[in-house]
Amino acid sequence: MEYLDLSYDVQFASRPSLPWLPWVGKDFAHSAVKTMVLGESVYEWNPAKGSAGKLFAEPSGLRVLHRSCSMDFKRESKYVRNIERAIFQATRPKPEQKSRFWTSVVYHDLVLDLLASRRHRPKPEQFNDGWREVFDLWGILGIEQCLVYGVQSADELKVACEARGLPCTVKKLKTKVGQCAPRYGTVTVNGREVRLLFVRHPSRCFSWRKWGPIIRGQLSVDFLATGPALAVSASSA
Repeated sequence: MEYLDLSYDVQFASRPSLPWLPWVGKDFAHSAVKTMVLGESVYEWNPAKGSAGKLFAEPSGLRVLHRSCSMDFKRESKYVRNIERAIFQATRPKPEQKSRFWTSVVYHDLVLDLLASRRHRPKPEQFNDGWREVFDLWGILGIEQCLVYGVQSADELKVACEARGLPCTVKKLKTKVGQCAPRYGTVTVNGREVRLLFVRHPSRCFSWRKWGPIIRGQLSVDFLATGPALAVSASSA
């Protein structure tokens, strides 16, 4: 895949606990701030045909799906398009902006099991197992900050950190967006502090105009390339 850095795949493949290979953008290693965008889960979107099950039977499943959703710029996949809008504070970010964003970050899903349908929700133990895997991925990739989709997994992060003996703080921001209170905090892994921000899942009712300043206030966007083609453009908002 032309958008990916495959240099970490040997380390990923040695982990039997990791069913799907994370998306590692081709420019990730050169980004100023090593950033992970952490989705929540994947569900079977076509139970009659088992489409997701077939795709995610392969280690490349997450990468194939994410490439289709993120790099096809005409496709309106909310989990990617709304985050782009929030980051760039624009209704229609430019293709160059979208491409630079997704080729500069790691994308991974926290829950490592395929959910039976959209109606199913992850269980606490699935969040917990996912966090334990994420801790190791942070170490492999040298992650410095993590944007987390959904706030429900924050409590299980604390449980997983306590079990692993990792220093961890998670707090609620005083500013709410609708009924959702963002969470922020840090986890120290291998002596490196990773900053986290939990936001409302962008595939749901997501006010990107309100979430954008929160994301930019809590996390660095220095990993994005600078220049007129990639800077936030008020004229496109």
